[in-house]
Amino acid sequence: MKKTVADKIKQKISKGEIKMRSRLSVWFEKIGIDGGITLILISLVLIAGLISYWANNNSDLLFSGYGRYGLLSFAKSFPYLLLVTFIFLFALLTFLFRKFDASYKKPFAIILSLIFSLVLIFGWFSSKQNFGKKLYQREGRMFGIGMTNNQNSVSGTVIELQKNLIIIKSDTKQIRIIIDSNTHFPFGQPKIGDLIRSTGSWNNENFKAIGIRVFSDVDPEFTPGQGQRKGMMRNQN
Repeated sequence: MKKTVADKIKQKISKGEIKMRSRLSVWFEKIGIDGGITLILISLVLIAGLISYWANNNSDLLFSGYGRYGLLSFAKSFPYLLLVTFIFLFALLTFLFRKFDASYKKPFAIILSLIFSLVLIFGWFSSKQNFGKKLYQREGRMFGIGMTNNQNSVSGTVIELQKNLIIIKSDTKQIRIIIDSNTHFPFGQPKIGDLIRSTGSWNNENFKAIGIRVFSDVDPEFTPGQGQRKGMMRNQN
């Protein structure tokens, strides 16, 4: 007698090849998977927003006439760890969709492209809102994103101002920054207590500044070229 589909399923169950599960366990698994996907999507939006906020607030490194010093500083201070985390989470999201989601009925590449685009759009949009700026600024400073000292950039809090010298406290040490009439100030002159980033190069124990960026509580928008003219005008006074 030919076995029916039901007979084959019963045989597999008896052999332990198919395990019976309660409706409650299936329901909890679905909640866990859906919750995980939601958490990953939120994390992707936040990471995209933080990278977008960082890029916007460091665009002066590329557009303020710092030349190779600005380009090298931009490349060295870029938050690569966030980018790697974004790629990992998106790969994990892709795996979850392939394994558990019913969207296989539609072109998978189109669905992923749509999700990727929406994540970037929402991340960029959140970085333009006041709540997003405050959130990303706080988180960025907490993790020191973009504030790492290197051969072409130093960051810290201003503790002393002189005519051609700014002294900052960076981590546990003090750094002497040399300025002159050619130093650009895209976002205004620094004051004692301000958090600044200086772009330039080292000259023995001192740092020769080409440009100095002042970070406020909520950083203003930067327009390419505009900051450089403002800085030059201030230095001519």
